[in-house]
Formats: sequence, structure tokens, C-alpha cells
Amino acid sequence: MSSFKSLDAVITGYAYENATTALGVLEEGTKTKKWISTEMLCTLDNFIKVMLFSDRIFFGGCAGEKEGYVVPRNAEFGASEKARSLFDDDGIFHPINKFEGDGELARRIVADALKPVDVSSAALFVLTGSWETKQLVIRQEMVTIDAFFIEHSIQHGGLPMFKPVFPGEHLYLGLRQSVIKSPIATHTIADLVGRRIRMLVREKMQNLNNTLVPIGAAPIPTLPPVFVARTLYDCSTPSFLSRILKHQSSGEDIVPTLLAIRNSQAMTRIRKWMSECMELITSQDVNKLAQARTIYDKLNSFPLEDDITEEEFAKGSLDIIADAAKGDVLGILAVLVQPLMKYYGGFPMGVLRGLGGQKGESKHIDEFLEKTFTAKFTPSEMDYVSTLLELPDNVADWKIEKALFQVTAGRIDSSAPNLSRPCFVRSANAHYIENAKTDFDDLFKSAVPLQDKNI
Repeated sequence: MSSFKSLDAVITGYAYENATTALGVLEEGTKTKKWISTEMLCTLDNFIKVMLFSDRIFFGGCAGEKEGYVVPRNAEFGASEKARSLFDDDGIFHPINKFEGDGELARRIVADALKPVDVSSAALFVLTGSWETKQLVIRQEMVTIDAFFIEHSIQHGGLPMFKPVFPGEHLYLGLRQSVIKSPIATHTIADLVGRRIRMLVREKMQNLNNTLVPIGAAPIPTLPPVFVARTLYDCSTPSFLSRILKHQSSGEDIVPTLLAIRNSQAMTRIRKWMSECMELITSQDVNKLAQARTIYDKLNSFPLEDDITEEEFAKGSLDIIADAAKGDVLGILAVLVQPLMKYYGGFPMGVLRGLGGQKGESKHIDEFLEKTFTAKFTPSEMDYVSTLLELPDNVADWKIEKALFQVTAGRIDSSAPNLSRPCFVRSANAHYIENAKTDFDDLFKSAVPLQDKNI
């Protein structure tokens, strides 16, 4: 649509509200009375990824409750007023005040996708995705109006511009693709850097598990929330970024740190480069299309080598624009994009090395997690996070995903708060089972034994 730019993105209001609430919890640290669930952690990681690689992000409404009925309402900002002010100054987030799309088509798609659920009368539905080969089942409760907001987001900007952020939205895209076939991929060349970072991390972690687990090592979740973890690390140490912010790093530094990275010269140039790549891919000039293909192939062939610290990244790619600004679309891959991929994608490897006393000091992350989350996530919870983060974010990947979907009206857990959208994962994977046993053993060791009492 003419009002959109090539690097604009559209997300749902629920994703915006959920992710900013997670940011608010991190800002408050131990003072908070709120908590971060595994789904919120995944939502925040997806949210940060969209933030880094988009120029503007549009968001719609979400579900509310009034007199026992589900009603639409505006999405609320969940973080601090300081964070709101920073985001407002940045100009990245825009509520959808004028809907640009086909509302009737959106309603028909929801009705078809959720069959046999009667969308006119069912307030909630449960979406079940089953992967027989992975021995995995995910059950996600959603509010029926959530599906309408997803479709309105898709209609507003187009399927490639819609970015699923809440894990339930990824599952809905899979269900949608299984019912309403899309002939094209829904990600664009502008999404490739973030996707490649996660792909490299997953490959690296899987290789470690394949090599070390058979000889007794504990299994590692294959896809940690790298964008959240990198931000937490930068906020938990006296890093380059915290020094330029001129005060001691704390939870309050999270949003300024995110914006410092997003608005750095390198990230600004990377987004400009992405726009140039989008122009190449939409051209009818054969030479430009060949250039776009070369960029795509080179980007997908980058290996994940050693990680680099935030200071190395800042002194290098974050501030280098002289050569990269000359318009060499292929040269920018090595000058800017590859260091960025190391900065985020290599980070989990640095954490693992930190356990051996080398760079990547993992103790800083543990300390910050304890200060902000109150308690660290357990291995099985991180398996849960990893599973949700591995859900495809576009219909092209869902086409080849060997998943079967089932939709039923009602709830997963009737005791859960209204509109809470609980999600359950069941797996027979040996790695999951081993981590679950580890969690149980740790819990058993920390339990206080009952003492005999004389009555």
C-alpha cells in the first residue's frame, strides 16, 4: 500500500502490550510485582528483533473484558513512562488509527481458518499443533478476537509486512497456511539478517548437543532468546553502551540500550542497505535481480565464528560508515552485517566459554536475571522457550513443516485468569526429558525435609 515504506512492519496490539509489559518488568527489577512467563520472554525476543530491523512498526487493538464479555480495546503500553517517552521520541511505534484493508475478507478468513469453531459465538479457542516426528505437541489458548486482530494486521499491511511476535501468532500462521494456501513466502529480504542469526545459533547448539550429550554433557536448549540475552548482558555490566549512557547500568537501561543499538550509525546503515536490497528485488532489471540473488546467497552462507564483545562491535561496526556508505551493497555484507551477526549470534557461545573462565562472563547474566526475574529459568523452561522461538515466522516455512493442527472451542485451563492465553508444551524428546529430570533433582535437593515433632 502506498502509505507504507519497504521496512515498515505490522504487529498485533496484544504483541505490543505483552512485549512492553515484559520490558516494564525488567525495568523495575526486584521492585516489580509482575512476572515474566516463558511466552512473554519469547514475545520480547521477537519484539526486539522486529525493532532492530524495521523503520516503523504499526500495531492494532487487542481483546478486553467488559461485564463478562470479550470486547475490543486499544493496546496499552506496559513499560515505564520514561520508556514510553523514549519510544515516542524515536517515532518507531504507530497505532493503527485508520484501517487500510478488507475487513470482510479478514472475517471470512478467520471463519475458514477456525472451523469447526463458530467464531460468532465462541469467545475462546484452543489451537493444537502436533509434530509426530519431533514427538511434540503444543496447545495454545487464544481469544477468538485475537484471530480477527491478526487478520486485520495482515490486511492492513499485507502478509509479508505482518510480523508474528506472540508465539500463538506463529501457530496461527501455520494453521492459516494449512487451510488457506499462500503461494508466496511471507518474509522479505529485510527479514533475512534476523532469521539468519537464529538459524546459525540453532545449528551451532544442535551440533554441540549431537557431539557432547552422548558422552554425558547436559543438553543445551537449541535456540535461546539471543536478542533479550544480549540486551540483558549489555545492561548488567559496565559496558561501552552503559558508559555512554553516563550512569550505572541497571534495569532502567534496557530501553535506552535497545535504542542506542537501533539508532547507531551501523544499524541505521544496515536498515538503509535493506531498503536498497528491497529495491533490487522488486526491480525488473536483470542485473539488479542478479545482485539481489548474490546478496541472498552470500548472506545465507555466512558461518558463525567467534563472538565479539559489545565494545569490539561498538568500536568496529557500530561506528563505521565511511566505506559502507558508498553504496556497495555486497561490500556491506562483510563490513556491517557479518559483525552484527557475530554480535548477536555468537553471544551464546561466549556465555558457554564464560563457564570456563574465558570472555563472555556468564555470571553477569545470572546476576542480572536474579535481580530482575527474581529467579533464573530452569533448563526445561529454556527448552520450552527454545521450542516456541523455533516456530516458523512465515508461511513459506510452515509449508514444509510437518505439523497437523486441530482447533476446538473452549479453554485449556478453566482456572487460569480470563484472557491469560495459557500455552502448554508436551514432548517425548530425550533432551527434554533429561532436562526435566535435572530440574526435578534440583528441586528435590533444595526441598526442606519434614522434621519429626513431638506432639
